[in-house]
Amino acid sequence: MLSVNELGRFYYLRNFHDMRCKYGRVLSVIRQQMDREPQAGEVYIMMSKDYRTVRLCSYDNIN
Repeated sequence: MLSVNELGRFYYLRNFHDMRCKYGRVLSVIRQQMDREPQAGEVYIMMSKDYRTVRLCSYDNIN
């Protein structure tokens, strides 16, 4: 479950619509397209091409 109160920033990935990707691929897209390194407490928002499906990925420092 995702608790919104504990999270800091939300980022929308505009040009990424592939809902089949695993978390590692999402991290590489964040690094390439947004030119930033994910930090703890950040949430990345992706939407499908038809805008019917929303996917939220939260980042933490747990290995």
